[in-house]
Amino acid sequence: MKKFKKIYIEITNQCNLSCSFCPKTKRKSHFMSVEEFTHIINATKVQGENFYFHVMGEPTAHPHFADFLKIAKDNGVKVNITTNGTLLDRVGDAIIENTPRSVSVSMHSFEANSLNKDMIAYLDKIMDFCRKSIGSGITVELRLWNFDRESIYDKNKLNGQIVDYLEEQLSLDFDLRNAINAKFDEMETSNSRKFNFRLKDRIFLGMAQHFEWPDINKAERYCDGFCYGLRNQIAILASGDVVPCCLDSEGNIILGNIHQNSLQEIFESERAQAIYTGFTHRKAVEPLCQTCGYMKMYDKKK
Repeated sequence: MKKFKKIYIEITNQCNLSCSFCPKTKRKSHFMSVEEFTHIINATKVQGENFYFHVMGEPTAHPHFADFLKIAKDNGVKVNITTNGTLLDRVGDAIIENTPRSVSVSMHSFEANSLNKDMIAYLDKIMDFCRKSIGSGITVELRLWNFDRESIYDKNKLNGQIVDYLEEQLSLDFDLRNAINAKFDEMETSNSRKFNFRLKDRIFLGMAQHFEWPDINKAERYCDGFCYGLRNQIAILASGDVVPCCLDSEGNIILGNIHQNSLQEIFESERAQAIYTGFTHRKAVEPLCQTCGYMKMYDKKK
């Protein structure tokens, strides 16, 4: 039976923000029911090592988010949450209680929105959750995935303020800006687009370059490349449709539906096998894959 390191379950495709870096989705709005989610967990739990509650959408905005965490925990599923952090004051206690493996907070979402809100109040929510998480066994990653090769700070005006806030609030015993600059220098001699390092206890800072999502309408295509889609990961959209990876925001490569087919049947389908075999030979057979920057990056590392 095929097993995956990562299975993405999009519990909702709706978000409470509108980030400039997000491709959004035109798919029909849907929040998974408890019954739908329970079926998906039962249908996939033996085939996944780690489960992620997103593709599009903000998972913590789901009215049954806490219920889903408990269902996953009761089934022995390792959960990983990616959130914009705006609702951590509401759902933080439920997260701590159900101890997912990790929580990644996309702090760059604040600057990516036209928010008439206080950034410090936003960061205070995140920091309060970080403090509560200490000793729980949860790994927290604070993300700033918005810099480019030329600059970490200049084009993202709030990054410096956020970094200074983290250094002060976590009472770090090292200069965080200097540590970040050293990591940035290391990147210049590698193909990496991101780095991650420990701030305190199980709290980490993750920084990464801007990423351009694949787009089926892009004119530029490249057929040579490699991807871990269908090798290490697979994604289940809010509708139950299954796609090869978490970057198929519009469901362009639907391989089947988890409410109608088993994951094994979907993986063994003709279209899925064509994708898998293509990447075995460093070839992208799907038009969407031919526009993906991750595919080019992975190919360079091989």
